[in-house]
Parts: sequence; C-alpha cells; structure tokens
Amino acid sequence: MNLKVNGKGPDSESGRKDYRSAPMMLVNEVSHLMWDNIKNKRGVEHPVSQRSGQLILMELAKRDGVTQLDLANATGLKAPTTSVALQKLEREGYVSRKTDEYDLRATRVFLTEKGREIDERIRRAIREEEARASRGMSAEELETLIRLLLKIRENLSDETEEEVQP
Repeated sequence: MNLKVNGKGPDSESGRKDYRSAPMMLVNEVSHLMWDNIKNKRGVEHPVSQRSGQLILMELAKRDGVTQLDLANATGLKAPTTSVALQKLEREGYVSRKTDEYDLRATRVFLTEKGREIDERIRRAIREEEARASRGMSAEELETLIRLLLKIRENLSDETEEEVQP
C-alpha cells in the first residue's frame, strides 16, 4: 500500500517514523505471531490466559516444589498476584499446594500431572516454532539475536529510570 501524498510518505520531511518497523514493535509482533501459530496451526491451547499463570507454570516446570514467595521473586510478580494466580491454577488442576513440613508458615507449590502434560505440549510447540522462525539463520546470527534480546530484556527490567534521548 502506497501511503505517499504529494510524494511524501510517513518517514519523509515530517520526521514521523513508521513505528511498525521499530525494534520493540517487531518483537511484539513476532511474539504474537508465535503464540497465534502455536494456538491455531499447532492446535495447542494454553489453558492459562493470564500471563501471571503462564509465568508460574514455566517456573514450576524448572523448579517444582518452591514456595509461593520464591515463585513471586522468580517471576517478578507481586505476592498478591501470585496468590490469586495460584488459586486459579489449583482450581483448574494444574498445581497443588502443600504446607512445608519443616516451616509451617511456608507453602510449597507443585505441578500436577495435568500441569506437566500441558507444559510439555507447550514446550514442544515452542521448539517447533523456534526452529521455523530461525530457518535460514546461521548459528552466529542466532547467537547475536539472543544476545541482543537478552540485553533489551535487561535494559527494560532495570528499575532505574534514565532519561531516554529520542
């Protein structure tokens, strides 16, 4: 589609940029495409629609049996958000909670068999989509992409606000 009027396009003398090609917009679009492909083309529904629940399931798949506080810290979620998400996950049968036998104040969280099954299905679909997405990339290009995305994540996770120059 040609959006030029009188020979001037969105990136012309007006100084306005096409934000669809901005790095963060592309990252967002790629993420949405990946999840849409997993859902629509691979038929894998993520049963947990909220991001908080997804983060908790992924963390438990790595470290099962952690405390609610450890989950909150590892996922970056606030304690009340973690508690509400865990209630929903437990109600739906993806996790179980048990009081720590040595510290009765602590509650440990475990993936159920149903939680492990959905985690494996999602991991398999993610691996397949990653392979598809990185088709034609050299190992060096993929390594560079990962390094840059990690740097971006670190920059955006940084609590200190610095003045950003346009």
